[in-house]
Parts: sequence; structure tokens; C-alpha cells
Amino acid sequence: MAQKAVAVKSEYAVIKGHVDNHKENFWEFYQQGILRFMIVSVNIDKQGNFIKRIKVEGNAMDLLFMPVQRRVFVKKNDTINVNWDANKAVESFSITSSSKVRARAYKTLSMIDSVFAQHLAKLRPVLYNKRLTDSAKFIALNDSYNEEIQMLVKDGVAEGYDKISTDIYFRYADLMINAKLLPRYELYINKPSKYTNFLLITTQRQAYATESEEWFNSSREYRDFLFKYLLYFQPIKYTSTNTVAEKSDNKLQQYKYAWRTYVTGLYSLSILEIRDWYCTQSIFWSFNDHPFDECVEVYNDFITKVKTPMYADTLKQFYQNVQRLKPGTPAPSFMLKDENGRMVSLSGFKGKVVYIDFWGVNCGPCIGEIKNSVPALHERYKDENIVFVNVCVDTDKKTWKASLKDLNLKGVNLIAPGWTKHPMVKAFNVTAIPHYFLIDANGIIKNNNCPSAGQSGLLYKLLDETITK
Repeated sequence: MAQKAVAVKSEYAVIKGHVDNHKENFWEFYQQGILRFMIVSVNIDKQGNFIKRIKVEGNAMDLLFMPVQRRVFVKKNDTINVNWDANKAVESFSITSSSKVRARAYKTLSMIDSVFAQHLAKLRPVLYNKRLTDSAKFIALNDSYNEEIQMLVKDGVAEGYDKISTDIYFRYADLMINAKLLPRYELYINKPSKYTNFLLITTQRQAYATESEEWFNSSREYRDFLFKYLLYFQPIKYTSTNTVAEKSDNKLQQYKYAWRTYVTGLYSLSILEIRDWYCTQSIFWSFNDHPFDECVEVYNDFITKVKTPMYADTLKQFYQNVQRLKPGTPAPSFMLKDENGRMVSLSGFKGKVVYIDFWGVNCGPCIGEIKNSVPALHERYKDENIVFVNVCVDTDKKTWKASLKDLNLKGVNLIAPGWTKHPMVKAFNVTAIPHYFLIDANGIIKNNNCPSAGQSGLLYKLLDETITK
């Protein structure tokens, strides 16, 4: 029998290209999936050529090319070409696509991202100026939003522009949360046109309060906003979907910490996949911020309710990892070099309490803690039986050493480059920074989510109890 050939759309996209004057045998980019981002390494051959196939999550997935901090998005079955000269990466970096429509979107996206960076630099002092009224702050935000939307549709609209406009909207909606302008103010187009009206996001009232499958599957900015909105603000009001989650039978009367975060999504969200995504993310987040035993209770409750296989499998794997790090278990061993090239291991600190700070030079909260709170912490315990270990995860040795000098960071300074790919980071299951561990003098985990130096009341009490034991 003969069968007609059936074209099957691939679940993958292909990144390929060439690097002139390459000095490394690989390069890296961030792949920002639905659950979390990951660093992808791409091997470069002797001629400077490379090719990498990646699985696309959702309808569109953002990539951030690290050599020049350039963002693009890929869809299933895409092929994009990336080329640059390592000696002048910024000037020579180019991204092309076999699709003219996609190439046009990339060019527009690059321009808009550049403008947003400029707008953000101007908006920050405005938003944090206590003398300005909220209406003045909103006008500044809305004007910037309008400028970017009008820039997007200047030459008409094309495939991919709905995603870009959604990203723009929710970046500004996030700023409105930070400035405490929602829900009193709502972003709007000052001068609507046939092109702006073609974009769904510009015609949707209270888009910030809408639960949407389309936005969820195409916009990381929407997902980031949605999590933050539910976490700190209020439940979703509107739903756009065909697949609705069942009613929860959870009868909890008192919500606190991890429970409150989890139940907010469980009761507020109607779309099954989005509900499962949010609850999964809330459990990840809670294990980084809330008491371990309570997080275990939340996990045990949700693992009986989750319906989306991907999130169920990811949660089970995550839980296996965190079980290894619960208080009372031996801390994972490690061996890294300090800034002077000396090997440092956990076993070398036997008999001492160890406070580990996982941080990054590109992490604002990390730097804030180091500058404002860490000096007092080190001074208070300088004569005590405790060692402070600072593990930088997000940069190279040269930048790290320069940052140590600039920050005057005391203690034992180590580097674990590659972040989530590094063995030590994997062993301690660090998925976000800053993150702190406290290990007692016997090498046993005392607290896998220790308070920061800025939480001095909680931290000092915990350190005093651990040191005196």
C-alpha cells in the first residue's frame, strides 16, 4: 500500500551560524521556557561554524543571546542564522531568518528593546520620586508605553507583532505594580489607529486582569507579570480559554506563607494549564522563601490535584532534589577555587558553622545586601566560630574579581560559573539568587533557606543558636 507523505510540524527550532575570530569553542544563550530559563551551550567547530536544535515551549519562546544581550523569539520549525566577529561582537552581531516576516519582527524587536532600556533609565527616578503625584508617574509610564507601541506599528503590522505588543504592555504593567498604580490607572493608547486597533492587547480592557491562553503560551512578560500579580496583588477577573480547571475541594481556612501563595492560584485561576503552572511555580518559589515543612505540606496537597503531566513530572523531580537538602541532612560537599587560586572545600570547615551566600554580580538584591547589610553581619560575628562563604554564580573570573574589589566583600569568596549548570549549584538546587544556606559545625544543614543579612533580627537569632550548640 502507498501512503501520502504527511508534513509534520517540528517541535523544534534551529539556531545556526558562524563566528569569526572565535577564541572559545562554545558560546551560550538563555532559553526562557514556560517554567524556567536555562543556559544553553553551543559548540563552535574549528572553522567557527555552529548549529543547535532546541525544543520550543509554547507558541513562541524567548532567547537572549549573551554575547550582546540581544533578545529574539522562536516558534516551532523556525531556523535562524546568527553571525558575528568575536573581536567586535556588538558592531558585527547579526540575526537573520529564512522568513522575511520573522526577520522584520527581529529588527523591530531589537529597536524597541533598545528604546525600552532608555525609557527605563528615565522612568526609575520618576517612579521613586516621593514628591511626584501618582497621576504624574502614570502619565510618564503611559507616554513611554505609547511611544513603543507606535514605534511597533509605524510601518504597519505583521505576524509576531501581537506577541511583541503583549510583551510591551506587560513590561509596563509590571512597572505599574512596582509603583502601586494598579488598579487606579490603566494603560491606554493616546491616539488609536487602524494599526494599533489590530493589536489585541491595545483593545482589551483591563488586560492586566485577564487570564489568557494565547498570552500565556507566547509571552514570558505576561507569565512573569501574572505570577507577580497573583502573588502580591489580587486574583484574575477575566478568563479567555476553552479548557477550564475543576473546582478545588480544599477547605483551608487559614492561609499563611506558602499556603497563601499556593491557594491564591488554586482558587483564582480557571485555565487548567495556567493553574498548574502557577501552583508549580509557587511551590518552587516557596521552597526558596518559606519554612520547609510547610512547603512539603503544600507539595503533598497539590501533587494530588495537578493535571498537566509536564508540571507533575517536574514537581516530582524538584521534590526529590529538595528532599536531599532538608534541614537535618548532610550538606553536599564541594571544592572550588577562591580569588587567589586556593582550593576550598566544605570539609575544610569542619568544626565551624558555615553561612553560604549564593549571589551574582548582575543581581540587584544581591548587591544591595552586600553593600548595605553584610558588613554589619561580618563585624558582629568576626570573633565567632563561623565562616562566611560567598559563591558567585553568574559571571566569569575577571568580572568576579573586579566586583570583589569594588564591593570589598569579606569572607571566603568562591566562583561557580555557569549558574544552573555548575555542579555545586545543582547540588544545592539553587534556582534563584540571592539564596542562603546555614550549615552547622558537623556539616549538617541547619537551614536551607536562611534569612539574609538584611533580615538581621531573624538571622542573628538563628546564628546565635547554631554557634552556641
